[in-house]
Amino acid sequence: MVITILMICYTLLSFGIGYFAFSHRQRPFLVFHPEEFPNLSRVLVICGSILMIIGVLAAIATIMNNTIFISLTLLAGVIAIMTFQLMLLHWFPKR
Repeated sequence: MVITILMICYTLLSFGIGYFAFSHRQRPFLVFHPEEFPNLSRVLVICGSILMIIGVLAAIATIMNNTIFISLTLLAGVIAIMTFQLMLLHWFPKR
């Protein structure tokens, strides 16, 4: 039961972060400005789409309640978020 509740939270977070990244591809995103950098806009589109897909897969894994599928979905999400954060470092404002 606890795993199901945590997976629902993970699903909402993954889909929410993905939607937030995707929807900010042409306006300021935290400290980043994708309207000035077309490559950053593309990164937001790709990573946002991937995170939304992982959110949908996490919802399916939660409904199926398959431990291996849940584990693979969590691993994919961790790798996707880590990659997204490392790519954002390239456009981090340097002062």
